[in-house]
Amino acid sequence: MTSGSNGPYDGLDERLRELDAPAAPQTDELMDRMFSDMKARCDKNDRTITGFLRSRSTMARRLIVLTVFSVLAIAGWFAFPLVGDQARTAQWTASLVTFCVLLVLAMFMVTRPVHLPALPRWQSLCLACIAVGATVLAAFWPHPAAQAATHDHTGGVMVGACMGVGLLLGVPVYALLRLVDRGNALGSLVAAAAAGLAGNFVLKAHCSVPGTSHELLGHASVALVFVLGLGLVHRWIPSK
Repeated sequence: MTSGSNGPYDGLDERLRELDAPAAPQTDELMDRMFSDMKARCDKNDRTITGFLRSRSTMARRLIVLTVFSVLAIAGWFAFPLVGDQARTAQWTASLVTFCVLLVLAMFMVTRPVHLPALPRWQSLCLACIAVGATVLAAFWPHPAAQAATHDHTGGVMVGACMGVGLLLGVPVYALLRLVDRGNALGSLVAAAAAGLAGNFVLKAHCSVPGTSHELLGHASVALVFVLGLGLVHRWIPSK
């Protein structure tokens, strides 16, 4: 027998000592630079409004959104005259309640915690379709005869005005939901649907011009423009 051996454990102690050796100075310096760079970028991002909102907890983000929505709704409700008493029908009330429920649902979808499984894409698509469908359906509710006779000649003139006001009112809702979104799938589509609902809520509550054609072209078109327009924009120009 020989004293030497070519077994698989030859030199094992030496190899273990090499693994336990301290890291090279160059590696330590590289890790320090990477950590410092990452910390600087995080600090810079936290100083922006987007970074601040997205760094809040899920409950805090939802409370922020609900608070802003409530302030806008209350201000709009009392700042402009509501439709006449004859137009405040059960269908009118049902439309407003439906818009509010869908708007809150969109907020919950956008602010969904990131540690939970992502929502299926079909749910976001369904919400967008339901939002547009609700605004279209609201246009077909019958109007009181007295209201229709009083404003019959003003429907075509006010279409452009209502559409412009609805789009303008939906912009802050869309922007807020995008600011609190941490990267949900189709979050931009859900935010666009919410913007269309918000615009239709205000128009339905305050526009006294009756007529299905007016509401289709001046009200429901707001939701359609938001969903299709912003959906196409984010389709070809995805957000970073």
